[in-house]
Amino acid sequence: LSRPFHFTLYFFIFFIFSKLSAQNILTLDSAVSLALKNNLGILISTNDAQQAKNNVTKGNAGFLPNVNLVAGETPNTAYSNQSYSTGLKVDRPTFANNVSAGVQVSWVLYNGKRMQLEYDRLKELQTLGELGIKSHAEQLIYDVMRAYYNVVRQQELYNGLKDQLDLYEERLRIAQTRLDVGSGNRLDVLTAQSDLSVQKTQLLRQDQLIQTAQLVLNQLMTEPAEKRYVITDTLSVQKNYDLVQVKHDALNNNLMPEILKHQSGISILTMKEIESQKKPLITFSPGFLLGRTDNSAGQLLLNQNAGLNAGLTFSMPLYDGKNIQRQVDNAKIEIESYKLRTQQLNYDLETNVNLAYQNYTNAIEVIKAEEENLRIAKQSIAIAMERFRLSRSTILELKQIQQVYESGVNRVISARFDAKMAEIDLMRLSGILKR
Repeated sequence: LSRPFHFTLYFFIFFIFSKLSAQNILTLDSAVSLALKNNLGILISTNDAQQAKNNVTKGNAGFLPNVNLVAGETPNTAYSNQSYSTGLKVDRPTFANNVSAGVQVSWVLYNGKRMQLEYDRLKELQTLGELGIKSHAEQLIYDVMRAYYNVVRQQELYNGLKDQLDLYEERLRIAQTRLDVGSGNRLDVLTAQSDLSVQKTQLLRQDQLIQTAQLVLNQLMTEPAEKRYVITDTLSVQKNYDLVQVKHDALNNNLMPEILKHQSGISILTMKEIESQKKPLITFSPGFLLGRTDNSAGQLLLNQNAGLNAGLTFSMPLYDGKNIQRQVDNAKIEIESYKLRTQQLNYDLETNVNLAYQNYTNAIEVIKAEEENLRIAKQSIAIAMERFRLSRSTILELKQIQQVYESGVNRVISARFDAKMAEIDLMRLSGILKR
């Protein structure tokens, strides 16, 4: 190949990529990635999860001892007037200073396994924090997908209006030609002009709806409100969902049953912790203490001591007005409530899956019927346009057929959008949106 051809080819490739970049094409994956990256709610959930993770330590659960350094100084100034049996008398200001320092340890050796229960509870809270991120992300992905395909819907409605605009312009041209050759009338031209003007107004309004839909999507992606992009996706659906499989995935992959399971686990651990308060508490308290006392008067001018000490404390509640048992009973009621919530959730999941699947399958059937109606309407409008061109029909008859075609376009787009929304609902219920 010649060098000029190579140069032309490279320039063409560069030009294509430059145009694509300038158009700022946005895919669904890009929209989801931007939302997950920039969303402040996700960042807050991540921080909450990190805090829960930081709390999972042996020390926070109470396994490790508390070691404190204690120190103090107590100076004392007084005026002393003392008489001793030896005949010594003291009549002057005096000064005394008491200094102490040491290390004190408090270590719980046994508290009815409360430490292990607390450690397990902290780990459950960590898991809930991680699930909270996934739940927030799933909701965000769900909202982004709905907003994204709403932009697609508004664009398809705009394209439909634009295609119909060509029909209105053609109708005006035919009406004007018929008037010019003497086979038409002025009223047909005015009617065509008025309908064309209305169609242009609808096109402007639809463009505003596209901008509004993009603003909603920008908000979810935390992008600047004025940013614009091109979406080339369509309202296509997979058409291969199996109801039995979706139900199975919903019960096994949906986040809500998993979150409820860990919340119930925390309630069980909390009940066990409360029950452990009935058991003995044994605390070991060793220490080291150094003390020194200086006196400027009296028989003892200096007193200094240092030594180790250790203590073992045993305590056990004998009667607390049945408060512990009351708390245990309430915790058992809460655990039972979680069992009921789990049953209700499983029932709601199955019901919602059935509803979403029914909406999806119905929408698919509606799409087939409406696409067939639109195909017939498109053929009808071509015939009606030709009849109007040949002065074999009136402009009102053509307008009625055009309205049927316009309504068919809108119904097809609506059916496709309904199917896409039902598909997104099925994906969420089955746990596919989880990240």
